[in-house]
Parts: sequence; C-alpha cells; structure tokens
Amino acid sequence: MKLLFPALWGGLALAAGLAALALLPAGEDTQLSRILQHGLALALLVAAVIWIRHVNARSKTWKNRARENAAQAEDLALRLNHDNATGLINHKVFAERVRAAATGLSGNQTLCVVSIDLESRWPSGTTFTTAKDEALLAASTDLMRHVADRLEVCYCLARSAGKGFSLMVAFDEDQGVSAPDIAKAITDVFLRPVQTALGASLISPVIGYAVSNAPDQDTAELINNANLAVANASETSRWRTVAYKPIMREELDRRTIVENALSSAIEANDCLPHFQPQFNLTTGRIYGVEALARWYHSDLGWISPLEFIPIAEGNGDIISLGWRILETSCSEVQLLPGDLSLSVNLSVAQLLSDDVMTMLEECLDRSGLPASRLKLEVTEATLMSDLKRVQTILNDLRAFGVGISLDDFGAGYSALSYLTDFHWDEIKIDRSLATRAVKDAKQREILKLVLGIAETMGSEVMIEGIETVEQRDILVDLGCTRGQGYLFGGPMAIDDISTLFFPERQRLAQARISGISRQS
Repeated sequence: MKLLFPALWGGLALAAGLAALALLPAGEDTQLSRILQHGLALALLVAAVIWIRHVNARSKTWKNRARENAAQAEDLALRLNHDNATGLINHKVFAERVRAAATGLSGNQTLCVVSIDLESRWPSGTTFTTAKDEALLAASTDLMRHVADRLEVCYCLARSAGKGFSLMVAFDEDQGVSAPDIAKAITDVFLRPVQTALGASLISPVIGYAVSNAPDQDTAELINNANLAVANASETSRWRTVAYKPIMREELDRRTIVENALSSAIEANDCLPHFQPQFNLTTGRIYGVEALARWYHSDLGWISPLEFIPIAEGNGDIISLGWRILETSCSEVQLLPGDLSLSVNLSVAQLLSDDVMTMLEECLDRSGLPASRLKLEVTEATLMSDLKRVQTILNDLRAFGVGISLDDFGAGYSALSYLTDFHWDEIKIDRSLATRAVKDAKQREILKLVLGIAETMGSEVMIEGIETVEQRDILVDLGCTRGQGYLFGGPMAIDDISTLFFPERQRLAQARISGISRQS
C-alpha cells in the first residue's frame, strides 16, 4: 500500500497536465506547453517506476507466502504421516509401504510383517509421566533399528496404532533369515532394561507375525493377521511370540458374532440360569444349588460361559447379564424346597457399581426370595481390584441378610490372608486345589490348613469339581463335608433338578396342575 500511493499521485499529476494542455490554444507552442510536456513525461516515468516497484514487491510477497504455505503443508504432512515421539512413520504410511513391497515381491522372496506390543515396567516408586513414556519409546526405536540393521535385510519400521511397533521385512531364501529369527532377535534386545535420559525401565515384548510369498497378497489382511497373532499372544503372557494361524481368523469371526448377539440375547432372556446341585458329602443330601449362566444360540448352538462371560466382561454386558441371571435364579429356585440355598456369582462390575444394594433389593422384592436363602459368590480377583472398598460393600450385603462366599480359592496364587480379612460365610475350594490334594500329600496339608482356618473363622467349606467316588472319599477323610461336581450332577434346568432330586414334589405339583385343569 505504501508504494501504491505515489503511483496514484503520479497518475493524478499526469491527468492534470493533460487537462492543462487541452486548454491551450491550438498550435500555440509556448514556453509553458514545453514545460508541461516535460513535466508530464517525468511524471509518467516516475509513475511507471513506482508501479514496477509495487508489482515487484507484491510478487516477492506472494512468493514468500507460497514458500511459507509449502513449508506449512510439508510440516503438516510430516505430522500426519509420522509419530511425534519416535519420528517413525505411522501405521497408515506403513500399510502403503507394505503394499508397495508386496507388489515388487519376486518368486523367492518372503514378506514378513511383525507386530510388537510393549509393556514397560518402571522401578517401584517411579512417577509415571508422558515424557518418560515418550523417552522410552524413542530409546526402544533405536533398539528396533539396531535389530533390523543387524539382520541385513530390507525393512520398514513404523509406530503401531497401539503401544509398540510394526516391522516389515523382505528377505530371500538364501539370506538365512526366518520370521522366528526376527522375533527372537527383537526379544533378545529387550532382555536388559532400556536406558533413557529419564531412567531405565524393563520392557516385556509380545510379538506376533504373519508371512506371505504371494505378490497378490492382500496386504491389509497380512497386517491384520500379524495384529491378530500379537493379540493372541497378549492373552496368555508377556515375552511370547505367536505366528498367525487361520484358526485365529475363525475365532475372531466367531467372537464378533457372539459379541454382536450377546446384548440382544440378554434382553430376550436367551441367557438363562442352569443349576448345579450342592451336596452334604457325609449324608448324601442336597442342600443347595449354584446358578450358572447358559446360552443357546439359534445358529451356534450352546455357547460355553468360558467364551461369552469374558466377552461380557470386556464390553460391559456383564452387569445386565449378572442381574438378569440373579433375578431369574431367585424366581426359579422357589420351585424347590424352601430349605435349599441359592448361590449366584457377583461380578466385579456389579459389586463396584453404585447401585449394587438397590439392585439387590429390587431383585429380591420382585422374586419374593428371602435374603437368607441367597449366597453371593465373589472371586479373589474381585478382592484384588479394591480390597477396602470391596470389604465395605460385602459388609453392607452381609448386613442385608445374604451370605457371602469366597469363590475359586486355590486357583492360581491364592493368598491365605484373604481367608481372614473378611468373615466369609463360605469358602469354595477350586477344583484344581482339590484335585492336587487328592494326589499329593503336601497339597493335602495345605487343604487341611485351609479347613482349620475356616473352622476358626466360623466359615463353611465347599469343594468344587468332585468327579469320582475316590475323590469324594479322600476329601471326606480330610474333613470336607460339602461339595459339588459331576459326580453328583452338572448344571441343569430347574425342572431337571426337581425331577432328579425331588420326584415326589414334582408329582404333587403335576397332580395339582391336573386337578386345576379338570376343574376348569
């Protein structure tokens, strides 16, 4: 704008001079006209120079802006395509690189995609910060590059969508490299703590990989296969390497079907309780039942609770499933004699929800079951989630009148302290401990110790998973008086419980129904 004003003034001067010339008499060549002509020429020259300078300045400004815009676009593309913490390309660019590598794959080459999931453990007492996490990722990136460089193969390293890396490696048969070799090299480099400027941390990698020799391989599927393999490895433990197998895809497809159908099945009451009888081992008398969720799918058939319960826990359906099973069980168990107890598992999500007491009261009110007949089972994993809070809630539930049972004691690394941290009405011994106790004298001593602690605490002991007469007899000799298992009967519908264990009650009920039908 500063350059534009002089140009305007020059233009005005030129216009004024032309007007003055037009007013002079025709043909008169005076001193004044010559002066005006020279002035006009000078003004025109000045205006032209100023205009040229203005145009040049504007052009320079436009060029600078174009360079700035190009730099900003390049920076934006860099940010969009790269990870800030490691400087590596992201998973989107990685997919493009894998696609390009697959297209150029020769007959004797193998394309391997490796998915690495990292779990870091800082020393106890260390305060976690984003800076430490990013420093650890950056240091891990250097280690990953070092591994790939040592293999002397063509590779591409990227930051995965999760907390880890994606690695593509292309190699010939005569290079002496294999996918397991690559995975082992990655595992070995993380055997020592990873050093950063902010401290050292031990990293536990989980690795999954998938390989292909076909140029027409669907590379998105190849990457997904590697991710499926690492997910499969993560379910078991850290420091594990898993190769992709087609069954993993089948399992994922089935899981998707089950997960999509689960909430609708709960709403439609397709998930129903079956009841496993519980017996007094010395008298042989049934004294209670445990409600266990069962689901029959119209296409898949019976779906094991070992399959759908973890899915329900993962997607949040466990809360609605748990309350539905509890209320239905409370209603159906009243078809059995009134002195039988009902045991129902209470999930972590149910127990820690703010409305647990309200939901329990509503279930008992709607079903009409006395609280004294109900026993709620919680696992050690529930206690570990928040011990003090769980103990407070369990005390409230116990004060309401229901019994509280510690479920699956002896599975994994059980702590004896859990037996004394709360007044349990019942302690359920997991079948794994009971089986070991039958075969191993040392395990029998552990079981005797648990029985002694339970007696001191005033708690009943229930043995799970009794399958043979020999097991029952040995457990009775050890002092066990209560048990359940397939020796006595597996989970079954409430009508089957009535038919098998209370046939006289069943006949009377049928007789009453027949009488009512005749009267009507």
